Amino acid sequence: MPRAAEPEPLLVFAEFAVTRLARPAPFREPVCMPTGVPWWRRWMRQVLPRRGDARICCWYHGGDWHRVNTMALEVLQRTRTQSVDADDMEEFATAHAATTDASRWETEALATLFNIADTIQPSSSTGYINGQHRAQAMVEAGVRRTVVLRHVEET
Repeated sequence: MPRAAEPEPLLVFAEFAVTRLARPAPFREPVCMPTGVPWWRRWMRQVLPRRGDARICCWYHGGDWHRVNTMALEVLQRTRTQSVDADDMEEFATAHAATTDASRWETEALATLFNIADTIQPSSSTGYINGQHRAQAMVEAGVRRTVVLRHVEET
């Protein structure tokens, strides 16, 4: 008798504390991420966040992640009340950015947080499936909360 097919996990965007994200293990961009950020600096950035102090080493470090994550958490709240499917979140987020005075960088950064193929995906076994560089930029800026993608088993 063949086994019953196991259900695909649900994709769920969720609010997540940046300090709980795994320490990035850089594998490229050594100028931006030479050794990661030590634990004490992660906590210090939470107390004294950097605002408006973007670096120019790469796209990820080139903008205001505080503003982007404020918008992301607003989008997450609105999508929950409107029951938006995970596949439609990126489009919803981009439309939300258009109603604000978001810059092009902020709109693109917001879209990456809700793009299923590109979003931050923590992993208990490897640390990350995706999103290390964004996480590094957020840690360095002192962002407190962000949005991540979780795979949730249906029950």
